[in-house]
Amino acid sequence: MALRLKRFGTLCGALAVACLLMVASAQATHPRPKGATPTRVSLVPAYAECAASNRTHGPPLAFASCNPPAQTSAQATVGTPDAFGGAADSTGSIRLNHVPGFDPPVPPDIGIHLALNGVRCVPTGARCATANAAGPADYSGALRLSFTFRVTDHFNAIAPGGGPDPATVEDFTIEHSWACVQSESTSSGSTCNLSTTLNSFIPGAVRDNKRGIWELDAVRIFDGGADGDGDTTADNAVFARPGVFIP
Repeated sequence: MALRLKRFGTLCGALAVACLLMVASAQATHPRPKGATPTRVSLVPAYAECAASNRTHGPPLAFASCNPPAQTSAQATVGTPDAFGGAADSTGSIRLNHVPGFDPPVPPDIGIHLALNGVRCVPTGARCATANAAGPADYSGALRLSFTFRVTDHFNAIAPGGGPDPATVEDFTIEHSWACVQSESTSSGSTCNLSTTLNSFIPGAVRDNKRGIWELDAVRIFDGGADGDGDTTADNAVFARPGVFIP
């Protein structure tokens, strides 16, 4: 009888430990910063990766290099006196910021603000519009924004529908196309500005009190291809990426 009681006690203890572990797992949190807003990155023209080198970069970055540099977009470019011509007057940036909610009825959101000016057409491309006094004409197509996110938050559960569990979501990509506006000036290219929010693409994606970390990866701005349509993606190519320009 004593042996049975001992075994029963051991079993109860094991079950209690298992229950505690399950509760701890369900309520576990994840490391997070005090704050991470806003995020701003500058945009630079995108170039093709060097695959068949014919030069060597100077030290200390003495890596193989490819001459001449090749932009990945065959439709959109920027003015440069010693390249296609025209003034080097293009600037671009993307800014993401947390937009506090007022619940109810307004949920929180992530603001997306893109400013990109001086966009011109590649002279041999199909999207040349208003001619400029020097350098390529204005770009007449659309652009397409592409973000890849990795979200870690407290809105997960074993069953679909969300819950209190912390977890990291599989990477997903959000894309959006918009039209550029040609300049009235003959000395600069088109303006391609965008101001929107993430919830406008996926309503309810951004939520309050879920400790959400939105890691940002693979930020790319695509051209609209030869047809100028950002939504027909088969012929689109990367026009700009986040980067730094060192004069």
